[in-house]
Amino acid sequence: MEPLLNRLDTYNYDMLLANTRKLDVKKGNVIYREGSPSNYLYFIMKGQVRIYKKLGPGKELTIFTRNPHDGFGEIGVFSGKNYSNTAEATKNTTLYFIGKNEMESILNQNGQIGLQFTKWVAESLEASKAKMRDYIAFGSEGAVASVFVRYSNMYGIVTKEGIRLTEPVMLRDVSKHIGISRETVSRVVNKWKEQDIIANDNKYFLIKDMNYFRKILVCENCGVENCVL
Repeated sequence: MEPLLNRLDTYNYDMLLANTRKLDVKKGNVIYREGSPSNYLYFIMKGQVRIYKKLGPGKELTIFTRNPHDGFGEIGVFSGKNYSNTAEATKNTTLYFIGKNEMESILNQNGQIGLQFTKWVAESLEASKAKMRDYIAFGSEGAVASVFVRYSNMYGIVTKEGIRLTEPVMLRDVSKHIGISRETVSRVVNKWKEQDIIANDNKYFLIKDMNYFRKILVCENCGVENCVL
């Protein structure tokens, strides 16, 4: 999905950021928590932010991950008085943020920015809905497969052996994405290794049979164009 700020022309980009303030957040720090007042919309200049929901003690479900030039906080700013998820920096991150009232004023006065926001929110909802479908409808194996497919779209390079992921995959992170235990993720991954569907060198994975994942997830019936985390 194209990042929000990349959708704006130079004039609207500069005008929007001129109304923001800067915030530096260290890796692991929470930007806002579920249930806190939804006062601000955020834009990422550098780093990465994970938006997640608590499902219980030690159990989380990642709704989406946002990267540079993208935004977050729209679920809350445009839909209620409180944020419905928690936002955490997964890398050292530089943000710009704008108040809800200021953002609404800009959207009311500038139809071009409003149109791009509408498209961005709609695509985000479609992508999130597709993830929830994968995580819920196809069991634990389908949920883990969905994460690997999304990793491949973000970090995969095609080789003769298969799709090699250029970023390390931590099983505890996969667990956080889909809200199941690390032990369950490990069992699924070990099964795939035994079946020669994937291989790994430490934390770097090679997907040798992507069609196996696509069959599990019934990808041919999915209308989402760019599955990412």
